[in-house]
Amino acid sequence: MGAKERGAGAVDRRQARILAMQALCQLDAQGEGFLERVPGWLADSGEAQTTVTYAQRVIERAWADRELTAAEVGRQAQNWAVGRMAAVDRNVIRVALAEFDLRAAPAKVVLDEAVEIANAFGGAESGRFVNGVLDAVWKDTQRGE
Repeated sequence: MGAKERGAGAVDRRQARILAMQALCQLDAQGEGFLERVPGWLADSGEAQTTVTYAQRVIERAWADRELTAAEVGRQAQNWAVGRMAAVDRNVIRVALAEFDLRAAPAKVVLDEAVEIANAFGGAESGRFVNGVLDAVWKDTQRGE
């Protein structure tokens, strides 16, 4: 379903998640300097402004929390330092954890979408890996609340 079919004001969260993951991969590759180019990069995506705005919020949160995310993921994915993960897997996880924090969508939806995006953009085992890590992180954070 295209942006016009959803309506001009609707947020395409799936596309926002994909854009956020891609931007985070660019940030990993190009460094912090890419952060100032993210708004223009998002605008060039052709997505509705509501989708771009949501993606920007997720990117900012995920990038700001990347060290906290690395520590949390390190606790859950033993023997898998965040730096050793495939870029897609790492950034799909970052996006999902940022969305968990933003509480803009139900956790189950965020988790399911993360697995689907990992399957679409990552390797053969990406979906299972992302699901395992996010499920463990989610369960652990729920015990702490």
